[in-house]
Amino acid sequence: MKNGAIAALLVVAIIASAGVGYYIGLNRTPSTSTGSSSEKTQTTTSVTCLLTVNAPLYLIVKNDSGIPIPNQPLSIQAHLLEGFAYNSTTGECDAIHSTHVWSNLTGTDGKIELGFTDDTFNITTNYLGKAYQVNAVAGGAESAECLTLNLPSGIVKTTFSAPFSYQC
Repeated sequence: MKNGAIAALLVVAIIASAGVGYYIGLNRTPSTSTGSSSEKTQTTTSVTCLLTVNAPLYLIVKNDSGIPIPNQPLSIQAHLLEGFAYNSTTGECDAIHSTHVWSNLTGTDGKIELGFTDDTFNITTNYLGKAYQVNAVAGGAESAECLTLNLPSGIVKTTFSAPFSYQC
């Protein structure tokens, strides 16, 4: 295959996988080795797994009247996407996650950015003596995913911003 054809194949793979969030690209690299009597060229193939579109996940904490709750303490456990590894058995890209635990506060607007596409979160907060838990997987690929937690009702609403808009 010529380099132009490989590049075109990779562009098609990127476009086709935008909703999936990753693509598998083949890189063919010729290498030359010199022997005593002749020169040999060998083509090696490597596989690249890349995230094509990465969109943020936000949590917005409001009271039941719709007023943002600033500085609301949150305990966050997350499985964050670190990258992908090619699995030659399945021919797919397997996600590699790492686990992190931290505490944070919502901003003055009651909002906090948690992570990006394919990150998984378990968020706990206490409000007026009651514990609330929100579980979420950042699933937005072409827009921000916005979770709104209303307190004290505990109602969670998920919305997405306009396409290719990354703010709630």
